Amino acid sequence: MRASETPPAAPVSFSRRHLLGAAVAVAATGGVWAATRSSGSGQSNSAATGGVSGSNGPAQPPAAPTPTPPPSVAAAVESAPVESAPAAEPVAPLTRSLQYGLAGDDIGALQQRLADLPFDPGPVDGIYGGKTARAVWAFQKLVQGIPRTEADGVVSNDTWQLMNQPLRIAPRRTPGGTHLEVYLPEQVAVLFTDGEATNASHVSSGEGVEWCDEVLVDNEDGTTEVQGICGMSVTPGGVYRFDRKVEGWRNAKLGRLYKPVYFNFGIAIHGATSVPNYPASRGCVRYPMHIAEYIQDMVSIGDVVYVFDGVEEPEVYGPQPMIFDYPDPNWVPPSTTTVPESTTTVPESTTTAPPTTAPTTVPATTAPPTTTTSTTTTTTNSTTTSTTTTTSVPSDPLTSTPPSSTP
Repeated sequence: MRASETPPAAPVSFSRRHLLGAAVAVAATGGVWAATRSSGSGQSNSAATGGVSGSNGPAQPPAAPTPTPPPSVAAAVESAPVESAPAAEPVAPLTRSLQYGLAGDDIGALQQRLADLPFDPGPVDGIYGGKTARAVWAFQKLVQGIPRTEADGVVSNDTWQLMNQPLRIAPRRTPGGTHLEVYLPEQVAVLFTDGEATNASHVSSGEGVEWCDEVLVDNEDGTTEVQGICGMSVTPGGVYRFDRKVEGWRNAKLGRLYKPVYFNFGIAIHGATSVPNYPASRGCVRYPMHIAEYIQDMVSIGDVVYVFDGVEEPEVYGPQPMIFDYPDPNWVPPSTTTVPESTTTVPESTTTAPPTTAPTTVPATTAPPTTTTSTTTTTTNSTTTSTTTTTSVPSDPLTSTPPSSTP
């Protein structure tokens, strides 16, 4: 059920029961509920997508905490406490629906509001591009409770009015400090610090299929090698801790990862050029590139990661390991061809002048023969070199199928 997006302000003379009825109601499919400071928790009924990945992580992740799980709840979206802050007055209505490809001051206002909530839309430049679309997807799925398959990125006036209410994203778990919650049914991840959301992002996790591919792998000694690998593209639910960071790009068995932070062996959060509106990875949790630039610096080794699959609470699984990859039995290593060196030698050329005798008067003398020798040797080495030209693949369109070798 979608949220009511244009609630009236609650009169201060009403009873608390009336005030609660007039507050912003945000009901969620798989993760969002309306709450006041005194309210309880809602129930998540989302279905799950599974999860798995390759094996380039450390040997064994540290054990994660296993607190007693509270009742199943969704990422809560709270209105400001009705006792002191009733629903905000409606803002100026939109004159058009805001969607991908548009530009203008109203787009800039949308981007600024998303950034304040905090759904990072990229630069506040007044242009509705892919970064803004993914931020709107996250808002629709997490706050409005729109099913993942129906999130279209179109901001109606009702959505705009709801967006300008005093909303707060509340965590499902409160371990203290910084922790990450990944909601697989919604394809959204939220980073919390001391119970407050610091980043909410659309993500793309494991698509849940078996795969085989030829991949380039970075070895620990700094070398790279081509391998034939098979695996299951699943992101398991459970409770984990971040245990390793890698700067820049990394070639792994699951594909190419940007600034990965590992939490379940070879499964990591990382940046990717393709983060479509459906599960598409080989088990990792893909972030949009502009968020991946800084999300690694917002977390620390040892921070807790809760992965909600919509089936069981994360604590039921604990640190459930990934499904490890295995060598492709049908893979044939690439052959190496060497072009032999071609050498052409010009044979030696020698010229000898015949002896010359000069006549004289008295006494008769014969000059010794004079010999001139000219030697020319030319050697040419002709080597054939094979040149390989690499063309980078551009980022895929907003909803296109991602490259197969991206984790």
